[in-house]
Amino acid sequence: MFTKIIIAEDIDNENLGIVSSVNELTNAQVDTAQFCDKTKLKIERAIQEGTPYQLLISDLSFTLDYKKHQITSGKQLIGEVKKIQPNIKIIVFSGEDKPAIIKSLFENYQINGYVCKGLYGLSELNKAIQQVYDGKPYTCPVSKNAMHQNNILQLDPYEIQLLTLLVQGYKQEEIRQYLVKKEISPNSKRSIEDRIRKLREYFNAKTNIQLVYMVNQLGLIS
Repeated sequence: MFTKIIIAEDIDNENLGIVSSVNELTNAQVDTAQFCDKTKLKIERAIQEGTPYQLLISDLSFTLDYKKHQITSGKQLIGEVKKIQPNIKIIVFSGEDKPAIIKSLFENYQINGYVCKGLYGLSELNKAIQQVYDGKPYTCPVSKNAMHQNNILQLDPYEIQLLTLLVQGYKQEEIRQYLVKKEISPNSKRSIEDRIRKLREYFNAKTNIQLVYMVNQLGLIS
């Protein structure tokens, strides 16, 4: 069974409930963090000390305080953690049940389990921990139903990046400059315009503002 687990959850009573549930199932060292930046720092420190975490349990949404935060969502946290510790197991424990978000996390972020919060959330979380430890992916009944929906649009990482930048208010020239700086291809003005135009056509959106609104409503990006 896992011997070192970190939980990223911003609500104290939720955090305590998860810790208690995990302690009933395992004898693991369980650490917690209320913000994504702190979670990443703890994971980095554990790697440096030669005692890395084996499992991350993370919410998707976090209420931020007055401090400046580099990482503001669970999805962003998962992406950053995968860069520094690709082999860590990850279970998302969230109230979010939008099919597109769940499918995206499994297919684009390679999470190992997804459990929806609710009446049976903690018992489902324990099932997820055991199954993920056994090397099998886990989906609770709600997320499993989402995974079997075949009519959900799948955005590739490049499209997610473009839409995320649009949501953040970047203009197309600023997007081009960002992609060039990050060495993300394609990054020409024409390729960016063509991809955004195709996305507008797919969603039947007349403007980029309308495109961003529709994508947000569908939960395709966070």
